[in-house]
Parts: sequence; structure tokens; C-alpha cells
Amino acid sequence: MLYVNAEVNGHPVKAFVDSGAQATIMSPSCAEACGIMRLIDKRYSGIARGVGTARILGRVHSAVIKIGDAHMDCAFTVMEGKDVDLLFGLDMLKRYQACIDLKQNKLIFQGHEVPFLPEAEIPKMMEEAEPAVAGPNGTEIGTKTGAVKPAGSSAAAAAAAAAAAGNSSSSNFRGQGQTLGSASANATSSASQNRPPQVSSAPSQASSSHPQASIDQLQSLGFSRDEAIAALDATDGNVEYAAGLLFQG
Repeated sequence: MLYVNAEVNGHPVKAFVDSGAQATIMSPSCAEACGIMRLIDKRYSGIARGVGTARILGRVHSAVIKIGDAHMDCAFTVMEGKDVDLLFGLDMLKRYQACIDLKQNKLIFQGHEVPFLPEAEIPKMMEEAEPAVAGPNGTEIGTKTGAVKPAGSSAAAAAAAAAAAGNSSSSNFRGQGQTLGSASANATSSASQNRPPQVSSAPSQASSSHPQASIDQLQSLGFSRDEAIAALDATDGNVEYAAGLLFQG
């Protein structure tokens, strides 16, 4: 950012030199501080439309601005929605045949040379993050420049993505709050493993309200009957969710 020290009506201002801006613009707060609100011609009020919209309060046709040792007449538009107090645009640069010399880091016009401000003296408001709105596929769109930021490029976007992922995983799980690794399930499994073998004419099976086919399907994946039943209990009998729960365990 190229800034120079300036004065408007005796009030010091840091002017932003922008050859890409068609007109010279001043913020309403700066116009108020410089005491020139009374000079605004409200016949030129309206709405500026571009990437966004901004309200134009009017135009100051002539005000003396001091840059370096030079005093010059300057016309500018008073408009809301800008982060800078005074934007020195192309209209005034052409009017005074100004040259932006990046090699010498100076603004040169009519025999005057004014150094650009070092980074430490640039107003901090220009360094603040641009407000953005949500765009498609998690992107963010700047409300002033229209710049598109990729998904997850900001802390807010990352937090929103994490929250969305958490909500998605919660909605996909239809359990009743039971977990496969609960104390009762572990106790049952431990007791089953430590119980001495018993001779019986028919295999002992835990009673379950779930279809035998669902239990068999989970057992075919390498899990015990007790584990299969516990997983089915925790997922309301959904075999796919039960299998996922078992593999996660």
C-alpha cells in the first residue's frame, strides 16, 4: 500500500495513493474531522455500484490539500464504505501529472518529491481481515473485493466445517446412548471367557430380540455372539451401524 502524509484544511491525513481508482474519495468521518462537511454538494449523492454498493453523500468541488510542501486544489467524492480516510485517485494524479516512482519510493509531481510512508506508519485498519460471506462448497467471498477464499482457509471456516462434521456424524449414529465397551458388556465378556467349559447337549445362546440372521452376519465378521448382540442393542438393530461400531471398538 502506498501512503503519503497530507493535510486537508489543516487536518493531518494519511492519503492512500491508488492509480487503479478512477476518482479521489474521502470518507464521511474524515470530512467531518477536516471540517468540510458544509462544502459537500449533495446534488451528486447517490449509490455507487460495483462488486458491492456504497452510499455517496456528495461531492466537494474544491478543497486545498497539502502534500509535502505543495498546496493544490483537489476535488473528491465523499462516500461511505471505504477503509481509508482519503484515497488519492487517478483523476488527481493525472491532473497534476504525478509519477509513482517505485525505485525511489516517492510520489513525484510538478517538481515536488514526497516519500511514501514506511510499513510501520501505514494505518492498521488496512491490515484487518476483509468481511466475508459464505459461498458454495465451503468457500468464502469477500464483501468488498469479491475475492474468493478456498474452503477452510480461515479459522471461522475451519470451525464451521468441524461443527458440520460433528453434526453429521451425530445424525448418522442412531444408538440409544449405549456403548459396546460398557461395564456390563465387559463384565459379561470377561465372565464368559473365564467360565470353565460345561458339557451340554445343546449350545448355550444368549437370548436376543434381534433376528438371528443379523447376529450371524456380525459373527461372520469375527465377533462373538455377545458382542454382536451388544452392538445391535446400541444401534437399534441396524446391522451396518453395528458392524461399524464393532470395528471402531
